Amino acid sequence: MPELVFFRRGEEVLRVAVDRARLVLGRGEQSDVAIPDPEVSRQQVALLWDGERCRIEDLSGKGTTVAGKSLTTGELADGADLALGQWRAVFRVRAGGEGADQTTEVGHTTSVQTPDAKASRWQAAQVRVKQGLNESVHRLTGEGFTAGKDAACDLVLNDRFASSRHLKVTRRDGVFHVVDLRSTNGTWLGPVRVFEAEVPLPTVLRVGETELVLEAAAQAARKEVADFHGIIGADPSVKQLAELIERVAPSSAAVTVLGESGTGKELVARAIHACSQRANRALIPVNCAAISKELIESELFGHEKGSFTGAANARKGAFEEADGGTLFLDEIGELPLDLQAKLLRALEGGEIKRVGASRPVQVDVRVVAATNRDLLAAAREGRFREDLYYRLCVIPLHLPPLRSRKADLSMLAEHFIRTYAPRGQAVRFTPSALERLQHHAWPGNIRELRNVVHRALLLRKGPVIDAGDISFDQELNRDTGISVPEIPPGMTLEQMLERLERQIVEAALKRCNNNRERVARELGVARSTLFKRLKDWGLTKQDEQE
Repeated sequence: MPELVFFRRGEEVLRVAVDRARLVLGRGEQSDVAIPDPEVSRQQVALLWDGERCRIEDLSGKGTTVAGKSLTTGELADGADLALGQWRAVFRVRAGGEGADQTTEVGHTTSVQTPDAKASRWQAAQVRVKQGLNESVHRLTGEGFTAGKDAACDLVLNDRFASSRHLKVTRRDGVFHVVDLRSTNGTWLGPVRVFEAEVPLPTVLRVGETELVLEAAAQAARKEVADFHGIIGADPSVKQLAELIERVAPSSAAVTVLGESGTGKELVARAIHACSQRANRALIPVNCAAISKELIESELFGHEKGSFTGAANARKGAFEEADGGTLFLDEIGELPLDLQAKLLRALEGGEIKRVGASRPVQVDVRVVAATNRDLLAAAREGRFREDLYYRLCVIPLHLPPLRSRKADLSMLAEHFIRTYAPRGQAVRFTPSALERLQHHAWPGNIRELRNVVHRALLLRKGPVIDAGDISFDQELNRDTGISVPEIPPGMTLEQMLERLERQIVEAALKRCNNNRERVARELGVARSTLFKRLKDWGLTKQDEQE
């Protein structure tokens, strides 16, 4: 899997996998990776990955510097670097390659000691093996282990750069003693190649494209319990969601994932696909809000050669590409009404027709849709087909917002640190940093948390993230001092204002213990106006509606 490796002043500070069709870099909270630099636009550049090639699309209107040249579009070659303010991002087609900077070979004994090293002698320990996004955990039961490609090793590494017997790790006087067994490509501790070293817990060793994380057993034990196909959390709502996914995944019924923006709807779709009988076939994601109305039909159903201007060749659509697998339709509420009838026909009969084709073709596709809108309300207002709503929402899955599962916050933040920290570095949060995270409202949910962790990794001054390294989206209007959020793609100004109005009213109701009179006085609106808004949003009780 390709990745972006970020550097500041020549030091690697962040790694991000290019694990989706479109990855946006920018300063704003709607970007997938937040770059805390005033020279970077709110949405600077998008990386478009099709599984073989990566293209860039400048979103700033000023051009993005790639390999020293300012580009608006173009293909991103392996090893090309993007200039992003005071940061530099290097694109690598294959994650886990050698570092961009030169490493240093040192003497045959390296000592890494801490005052509490002796306390870890009899501490239950384990080694977490990380290869790209895949992880496995092995409990250490004896006084040590050997690792390498040889089947006789205690820990067998499936790594092309590992030697048959690569290294040996033993406990000695409260620390772990690491010995490289004359391997070809070496054992690495950060940027340093080691032949013999004494290390405490936790420590990250690198062997080829594999990381061996020596840590206390309790750390990974928490992770094993909390991780379900990438869905992290121990909250009862998350456990219930995981159980529902396991129950509905084996069927071919349509599923709609409902939840606020940034709660991880695509992650749920991928979990459904992974648990289904279609897991060995393709999962094709389509963002209905990110494609123009003129192209969305061709994107979904494909087109024949010459069917419209620019159609030089015939092309399969998302339905044909997902044949036998799963099609994920994100932001389904943005689909134009005229296309909703064609989607309904595809769902009911498994029949689609390319643009310009004379006859339809049959496809076997399981559809998972997602939206942050109230589709039923949209259907009643005529903005969404009611028959399509009932066809898509055979099984609705509701995702809880992050503010309702604050107990999972530390677990999620530590997961993002493990995922995005530079290879070979064990970065951690200080207690004050975790406390700062707990006091934030998280209107952007898990996406916002991921961006905050990205930003903290870029801003930190050492191996820990302190409270001062954590910053939230504080782009304030200089005249009013009010935070000005970005309008998400596909949303109109009127829709954004309605969302903000509802959030303000809901926050006031919570603050005033649901006292409507007090809320109306505080917001300076008539009580009848407030009650009408609450009724429109479905926030009134049944007897009040009557």
